[in-house]
Amino acid sequence: MTRRAPSPFLWFDIWIEGCTTSLRMFETMAAVPAVLNARVPMIGAAAFDPLHGNWPEIHRMVAEKTEAFVKASLSLTRDMQAIQSEMLQSNLSARSAALSTARIQYHAIGAAGRALAPLHAAVTGNARRLQAWRLTMDNAQAGQTTQLRSFERAWSSLRS
Repeated sequence: MTRRAPSPFLWFDIWIEGCTTSLRMFETMAAVPAVLNARVPMIGAAAFDPLHGNWPEIHRMVAEKTEAFVKASLSLTRDMQAIQSEMLQSNLSARSAALSTARIQYHAIGAAGRALAPLHAAVTGNARRLQAWRLTMDNAQAGQTTQLRSFERAWSSLRS
């Protein structure tokens, strides 16, 4: 999410920020099951057989979560500073007080979206990448299953 200066249409910008944040939250929630369905068996397999675990993916999991949450917390810190500096401004007229209040709301609404952006990027990117990886693994397992069935047929024909 890019950081923009409030426009003359501040109330419209607040509405757009809220809609964008809601959409990204929905996309993030929709991508989580795909990521979990790919990673939980991977973690279980690594725990069961540590020598053949997918350790690069597991290490990547930890590193990217750390990076995403650090970026989110830095974004929230910047937005809180902007809100506090806006609150410390002196407002001599009703118009400047109303604009100041609108800017505070803009920063507060946008803070959630800007904090969600790195998490959204990580989760949706993982969902796409892991879905492709899972399809590759399923196709490989299907090929092994076909080879195993042909071997079983050949073995049963030799025994009879």
